[in-house]
Amino acid sequence: MASVRKMQLHVPSLEEVATVLQKGVAANFGTAEVNVTDCPDLTKAPFFLADKGLCGNPRIADVGGVDYLMPLPNKDKKYDFSNVSDLSEIPDSFIVGAGAGPWHNVGVNSEMICNAKLGANATNLTKIVKIDEKDGSYVQQDEKSGEFCVLGNFFMSEAKPGKVLEIKAENRTGSLDFVECLHKALRDHYGVKAVGLGGTFILKSGKANIHVMPEFCTKPIRTAEETNNWLKFFEMDAPLVHLGELVSADPEKLSLRQQHFHCFSNHGQGGHYHYDTTPQEAVYLAYLNVADILYRVDLPDTCHDVLNK
Repeated sequence: MASVRKMQLHVPSLEEVATVLQKGVAANFGTAEVNVTDCPDLTKAPFFLADKGLCGNPRIADVGGVDYLMPLPNKDKKYDFSNVSDLSEIPDSFIVGAGAGPWHNVGVNSEMICNAKLGANATNLTKIVKIDEKDGSYVQQDEKSGEFCVLGNFFMSEAKPGKVLEIKAENRTGSLDFVECLHKALRDHYGVKAVGLGGTFILKSGKANIHVMPEFCTKPIRTAEETNNWLKFFEMDAPLVHLGELVSADPEKLSLRQQHFHCFSNHGQGGHYHYDTTPQEAVYLAYLNVADILYRVDLPDTCHDVLNK
């Protein structure tokens, strides 16, 4: 059984968080609107998620970490959604997020976009994106095993209806990407108090810089430059649906991945989000909820903090 550290998050009201995020989004986008609203049915277009809502015991799980990926991969680090959900004290949850795909099922290392409802009436719409080692192209495919490897960052809930944050942003004018501007706004306002958000956002128009991990590296990776030389970067086309979580601070020194979102699409593109590459065309729509508790599962003994984003 994996070790678990439980951390109570700071939980301000949605209204307060909306005010904080409004300032951050407006500083980076020509059009910015952050409101508290009823969560729409996320199983419908344009999100196509495995369950409807983001409310009911909202929680975050940070599993494994980059230090199981580098300097050389620990291929023994294998996990599954149900176990993470149980360890996070919310069994049969609606779980979404970003991680590394199950290499033992896929055949190679890959990006995973977790999108699953566990338990009764289970629905698993999870996808992976992998590199075709023959020609260097990427392939998106379904991944129904409910397993992943090495690392994962997840938002979980009972998928109940309720109030959430709705964020609309268009025409990026600042230097920060969509996720980073949210993270910075929370970090600047709350300092060492850790506020966690999770859910989904869609890049509705424009293009984005996305990476896809290739097969595990056989040479040690120790620096950001070596990491970027190993990763495969692509410019991908909207609409891209992103799933993941962010946490504004790491006060208990748990080596948290403070922001992590992966995306999928209905046109075969997806992977790890970095930033939009056509800022004037960028249009974002997000539905996020504030998490109550963070669970740090299987914390590595040593932490190098090579892959921050």
